[in-house]
Amino acid sequence: MEIMMATTTKATKTAATKTTAAKKTTTKAATKTAKAPVEGKTLIIAEKPSVALDLVRVLGQKSFKNEKTHYESDTTIVSHAIGHLVEIADPKEIDEKYKKWEMSTLPMLPKEFPLVATPATRGQLSALSKLIKRKDVTTIVNACDAGREGELIFFYILQYVLKGKFTGKTIKRLWMQSMTPAAIKEAFENMRDGAEMENLKAAALCRSEADWLIGMNGSRGLTAYNSSMGGFQVTPCGRVQTPTLAIIVNREEERLQFVPQKFWTVEAEFDNDGSQYQGKWFVADGKDKQKQIFDEKKVKEILKKCKGKTGTVEETSAPSLQKCGPLYDLTTLQREANNRFGFSAKTTLSIAQALYERHKATTYPRTDSRCLPEDYVAPVKATLSKIEGPLSKFAETALKNNWVVKTPKVFDNSKISDHFAIIPTGVMPTGLTEAEQKIFTMICQRFIAVFFPPAKYENTTRVTTVEGETFITEGKVLIDPGFKAVYGKDSDEESNIPALKGKSAKTVALEEKEDFTKPPAHYTESTLLSMMESAGKLVEDEELRDAMKERGLGTPATRAAIIEKLVSDKYVVRDGKDMIPTAKAFDLIKVLKAMDIEALTSPELTGNWEYKMEQIEKGKETREKFMEGIVDMTRTMVKNIKGFKEESTTGEAPFSPVNGKKVFETVSRYTTEDGIVIRKMIGGKRLTPEEITELLTNRKIGPLTGFRSKRGAEFSAVVIINDENKIEFVFDEKPEEVEVGAEVGKSPVDGSTMYETMTGYVSDSYLKKEPSGITLPKILLGKEIPLDEIKKMLAGEKTSLLKGFRSNKTHRTFDAYLYLDKSGKLKFDFPPREFKPRRFGKKKDA
Repeated sequence: MEIMMATTTKATKTAATKTTAAKKTTTKAATKTAKAPVEGKTLIIAEKPSVALDLVRVLGQKSFKNEKTHYESDTTIVSHAIGHLVEIADPKEIDEKYKKWEMSTLPMLPKEFPLVATPATRGQLSALSKLIKRKDVTTIVNACDAGREGELIFFYILQYVLKGKFTGKTIKRLWMQSMTPAAIKEAFENMRDGAEMENLKAAALCRSEADWLIGMNGSRGLTAYNSSMGGFQVTPCGRVQTPTLAIIVNREEERLQFVPQKFWTVEAEFDNDGSQYQGKWFVADGKDKQKQIFDEKKVKEILKKCKGKTGTVEETSAPSLQKCGPLYDLTTLQREANNRFGFSAKTTLSIAQALYERHKATTYPRTDSRCLPEDYVAPVKATLSKIEGPLSKFAETALKNNWVVKTPKVFDNSKISDHFAIIPTGVMPTGLTEAEQKIFTMICQRFIAVFFPPAKYENTTRVTTVEGETFITEGKVLIDPGFKAVYGKDSDEESNIPALKGKSAKTVALEEKEDFTKPPAHYTESTLLSMMESAGKLVEDEELRDAMKERGLGTPATRAAIIEKLVSDKYVVRDGKDMIPTAKAFDLIKVLKAMDIEALTSPELTGNWEYKMEQIEKGKETREKFMEGIVDMTRTMVKNIKGFKEESTTGEAPFSPVNGKKVFETVSRYTTEDGIVIRKMIGGKRLTPEEITELLTNRKIGPLTGFRSKRGAEFSAVVIINDENKIEFVFDEKPEEVEVGAEVGKSPVDGSTMYETMTGYVSDSYLKKEPSGITLPKILLGKEIPLDEIKKMLAGEKTSLLKGFRSNKTHRTFDAYLYLDKSGKLKFDFPPREFKPRRFGKKKDA
């Protein structure tokens, strides 16, 4: 009998929903008195050893004999994979001609995708092979993870072992939403036919084969292209990985091209019959309140005409509501864990998997749904009644007040595919690590809070008008915490606006603050996951983003691995929470765009492929049609790589000539007519045209900040063109190698003359290697120290407040004064913490 493995075409069907068809295929294997099919033995294949043991415990462990590779009773065998035991063969294993990474062998478009054993797990595959081939095994149950990858793992094992000859084998599917004994029993009682899984298998194969075609052909083609300029430069790329990288690089390009604008804000302190409050100048601009002033003259006018003047006050108050967010799917859980705890997507997935698999405390984590089945109200109430610890009182409140009702926000079959949202199972785990406890608490809090009423606020807006200029003061009081009570908020939150006394207020103080507009922020894993979910579109609205999820990049189950692959391939480095693209990333994306390879640069296009695979799962798209599109894109990609010559992008640079020599520009580098080559990205930093001009003019520039080592560490350096016309970094100079420039003052330690050098300032005594010699950097913790501030320190003074130092340890920026101690060492002096006015409003009960 031919194996059939696919998903149901009804999106509303879940493991928790019992249909008539499911009842017909029910097996009683999960009860203590369970009996396997009378005709031959049943082989159950789990994805991992731990899951196999869980299944055996539910089936009745005493009746099973523990063999090295499996458990066996009179009627049933339970064994396991260890993740992927089988994979598509490497090109060199398919054909001898693919052993060399040469452009002439591309595109590689095998008619069939031969499978090979994963080297690390050959032993377990061999054991499974013997079990599958046993004549007394007539039924094989797929108990791998309930999703696309679990389907692929199982099918590849059977395909590798049986070579497509499934005669005499009946295939069943065990679909588990959680790993509690009750859930496993329910899954056994509602076992699916293999025929139901055909569409899911088709989508899984599409994913695997599409990744192979795009990844293998793209990586080999780009490697051959880059290696044609010398050496062997491996250039990995992927169907989802590289468009994700394009998102990160595009954001960095925005940051590099961003030109900060200076602006001012004006803050005032008012006296209202003895009560003080603060206000900020603003002007209404439609629905927005414009608080930035870009004209310094306007600032001076406001200060002059409002100082000491009395104005009129108008105040309005209005209630507002804040609703709890929906239940978690994997991506939103990963995003919130990254925001709150700094956990990587990989870490959160690993923890969620452990809570599901090892602790049985939460449901299946690799889900894209944020709803529960419509017939799940009773199980929810049962689970809430089992919550223990500090959150139990809130669960009891939800039950006592009958807040658990069937609302579309929580219970909606139309928003469930194969799995529902991540919720607790009712099992209260013990021995959790600190990280596991944090994630488990998050899941429990959201599960309880989603049934609570909204939080109620009273929003107060006070507008003070002085001489025609308006100042706004805004306050917010939490009247009823609603769902926020679950997160530790109470109703005694205070407003920073004292009660209004009369309709006038005197301006007792005015202050202008200077600032600059900020570039778009670096991506964090949280914001990157959000962009992947909506295929590169910035979508803040949760409902709209939810509607776009089907066209996202990757799946909730694969996004963490994609991010980790970008890091391991040295395309991205983690800097605190920030994801920073390397020079290698810039080079790749720039070249791909020049090659016009949309398949590897368009997040939207890749998102559409993911959408089509979802449609295949639902039976609305065919595997054949999807793969035809992938093959066409592979051919186009290879054609564009083969036909691309970087010289074709050559043009004279906008700033040419320099020093009387013409400068030519290509997609990745500048070249002068006398042979100097400067890559646009040096040490992970993109040099501006002005910096390139200075470098070519003076044969040196810097020190500059923002370079990154191969390990991702940020550093500062001087860049020079050496005697061989090669680019070179210069760091701290040895005394005997220092080329001194102008005098800048005297050393406060020994009175010797201080000189400027390429990277900093040194004393004459330092050059003579005397113990009293001192050296000062031009750049400290990513902050350039102006020469005027250096001179202040040499004169024994403290610098002005310098803003924007960046801690090597925490990666956070901070402001500080600098001074020199008696030995000439740089020291920080931190400003006092900013005073925050006391908060006015309701007082808490004693």
